Amino acid sequence: MLCRERYVSLISYARLFLSGVESSWAEDVVQDVLFGLWQNRRSLRDDPAELQSYLLRSVYNRCINYLKRARRMHLLNNQYEDRMLSILGDCWSPDRNPVISSIFNADLRDIISEAVAKLPPRCREVFTMSYIDNLSNKEISERLGIALSTVENHMYLALKQLRTSLAGI
Repeated sequence: MLCRERYVSLISYARLFLSGVESSWAEDVVQDVLFGLWQNRRSLRDDPAELQSYLLRSVYNRCINYLKRARRMHLLNNQYEDRMLSILGDCWSPDRNPVISSIFNADLRDIISEAVAKLPPRCREVFTMSYIDNLSNKEISERLGIALSTVENHMYLALKQLRTSLAGI
């Protein structure tokens, strides 16, 4: 009988403190308070004014506890979320994850190989000797039997074309 009489007014009172949070919290608070009242019914006096005061104070205290718990949970969730983003960032970063790095490098190597394959034959040969075989321009000139300036021109054209081909990476 007491529950039916005061339930709606206690929920309205709880909503004053819990505005802006989940609407079911006010009902949870009141149900918790009424359950606590039921558990302690033998120790309470039969004074209606004292009972009303006890209920209002209990609802107020329980609302404060809910808000504190919600704030703690919000802080914990933010910390958890920040930590997860940090871990995921580490996992997906090619600088920190060797698997991602090797995939990234393999893809990049394929893209560069395709761009080098599109070079004119002599430019490709000079570029390969310079960057893959680590030969100097003078050594390339001697091996291919062409002038040093021709090697430099081929390198210039190869690098120019590769910059254009790889600009979108």
